Amino acid sequence: MHRSTLSRLIVTALLLGSVFAASGTPVAASAADPETADEYLAALQEYEEAPALETYSEFEVMRSQAITAVQVGEFTATDRERMSAILATLETFSDAYAAAQNGSVAESVTMANRTGEAISRVEAADGGQYATLAQLGLERFYRQQGDALYEQGRSAENTSAKIQYFEAAAVALERGGATTQFSRVSAELTQTRTTFEADQAELETAVSLASSFRSGCSESCASPVAAMTGLGPGVFGQYRQAREANAASDTATQIVDRHSISEDAEQVAGLSDWTDQAMLSLVIASTVLLFGYALVIVLVVAPIAARIATWSEDLEYAQVGRIVPAASVEVGES
Repeated sequence: MHRSTLSRLIVTALLLGSVFAASGTPVAASAADPETADEYLAALQEYEEAPALETYSEFEVMRSQAITAVQVGEFTATDRERMSAILATLETFSDAYAAAQNGSVAESVTMANRTGEAISRVEAADGGQYATLAQLGLERFYRQQGDALYEQGRSAENTSAKIQYFEAAAVALERGGATTQFSRVSAELTQTRTTFEADQAELETAVSLASSFRSGCSESCASPVAAMTGLGPGVFGQYRQAREANAASDTATQIVDRHSISEDAEQVAGLSDWTDQAMLSLVIASTVLLFGYALVIVLVVAPIAARIATWSEDLEYAQVGRIVPAASVEVGES
């Protein structure tokens, strides 16, 4: 999963706007936005028993207060601006809730961000009491979605995706006022990112080493015969390099598996297979050459050793002859 996937996902959710309305969540604005107090009243009543408001009662209290306010006194331009912002708050939060219920946690946080913008509009239109209620509900929602994002991150096999989930979780928890959880997730995010970046650097080095060896020994390491004919005595030096390249490809394989890096998996698997085969070819070639050299040594040294043995024997006989009389001595009778 590429690092920009989550960002594209969030941007798409922003562009789609109210696509979650199809899930059954009521939508305040129709083809024509409300203008009069009665129209706003009808729009607010559409959210009666809405699942999002039943779960997050702060928004239901805000809606109830707005229904009461819209029926009392003169409906001014400021009232219209405030009620428009309240409806936008209810609409975007209902979309956020629907997305969360559908398992689209990232989209739910994106829609919650839009809810925060609508709440700011409510407060700017002299709706401080409404904004306070909505903000409390939104913070609770952020905390819950932050926890959900964190759990998704923990279960993600791909480390790049894990980092993205942890980043989104940290943002949600911070906006939800969950200071302790935010600190914990931020610390885990930092550790995960640091480890991942270090492993990526090691992976790059390992792949470069194995690839360089493959480029330099591609034909000579293709088979034992090619190694013997192409390298000769140099096969022993190539074998040492092959071991290093094979260890590097093993390291690369471990890193790819550890972080589920799909984009590098095919290249690393190919390098691992090739270095394994090269190792086998060079081992066989080295063994054959060693045996051949040993045989040559035996064939050359054996005659020399035989001559040395003969010479030693002759020398020994010669030394014995120096102390043995040349003629026999007869011993007379006394």
